[in-house]
Amino acid sequence: MKRLQRLLFLALAFGCLYSLPANAQVSFTSWVHPPYITLYAAATGAGVSTSTGITVDDQYSDTLSIGFNFTFYGNTYSKLLIGANGNITFNDSLASGYNPWPITSSLLGNYEVYNSICGPWCDMDVVYGGDITYFTTGTAPNRIFGANYCHNGMYSSASCPGQYATTQILLYESTNVVESHITHKTVCTAWNGGAAVVGVQNATGTAATAAPGRDYPATWSATDEAWRFTPDSVGASYAVDSIAFAPMSYYTVYWYDSATGAYLGSGDSIVLAPLAPTTYAAYAVGCVDSASTGFDTVATGYMTLMPLSVGAVPLTNQITLFPNPAHNELSIVSGLGINSVLVTNIVGETLFSGAFAAEKKVALNTVNYPAGIYFVKIDDAEVKRFVKD
Repeated sequence: MKRLQRLLFLALAFGCLYSLPANAQVSFTSWVHPPYITLYAAATGAGVSTSTGITVDDQYSDTLSIGFNFTFYGNTYSKLLIGANGNITFNDSLASGYNPWPITSSLLGNYEVYNSICGPWCDMDVVYGGDITYFTTGTAPNRIFGANYCHNGMYSSASCPGQYATTQILLYESTNVVESHITHKTVCTAWNGGAAVVGVQNATGTAATAAPGRDYPATWSATDEAWRFTPDSVGASYAVDSIAFAPMSYYTVYWYDSATGAYLGSGDSIVLAPLAPTTYAAYAVGCVDSASTGFDTVATGYMTLMPLSVGAVPLTNQITLFPNPAHNELSIVSGLGINSVLVTNIVGETLFSGAFAAEKKVALNTVNYPAGIYFVKIDDAEVKRFVKD
């Protein structure tokens, strides 16, 4: 797996937030919306992954947002489930339920993985080590969803000690292409005959495409291998091609109270409401591939937050954006009045520019904004960030 890209950017929004010297190059994007403070970590060219919440064997995740509309075998989805055993399904009735592991037949017609992407589907067990995360990155109409399995142990440690898989499944907006990038996959013949499948199957089991040599009952291992599944014009079938191995870099951010060591959560953002000056730590953890570990802690950052009731910026001067994430409308409120508003997307393109007469509240229509991250500059000074869901 490519190593974590390490450049993260800093954009402090308020004088009551004080940055401490950072180890490596981690810093934060932040905004204030009383009584809370939201911290962000971000990087260019890498996915910011979030834990799937899978901590036990043979489990599907809860329902997860793709971040865009994705068409699979002619049906369009905005949500999916990630399985502990290396597959994605669009059957949301299985949320948080059993993710099957016994592979006893070929992909076509195998009811265990109807409406699924297998990349590869095999009996992994996160309890024996590893991490399962996901991300959405890029801008419309070219966003990418990634499901990441980092150094996941093969079941079971008694039958297959030291055996593991590192793989990534990518879904592409607009083209609806699916890719599987397999960094490392070993064969555990002592369990389920070492069965593993790479491929896609429709919701009824009447159409499926497996990668050559990667269907049941074949046993196989792989290093730096990748497959692309491309739908036909109506989405009724898929062509499969061997492609260059090129998984996307990604990292997971873990948040802690620096003084107490208390774990606060993972993901690219966290909402906080400190009652006293508090120093928070963010650890950006990437994925590598080695015999001993899949994790590479390469960057750490710190920030001290003051409670919003104290500090250099009076609450009456604060600019608030709500709701955030926005859906159809974003409201901007300022105690001192708003004279100008500029909205840009994450690559700097202007989506809105307007002048106002010291208005205390401005409402922006966001109906046609693609889902993603945006920045608002108010009066050519304050820069705030919002998310369109």
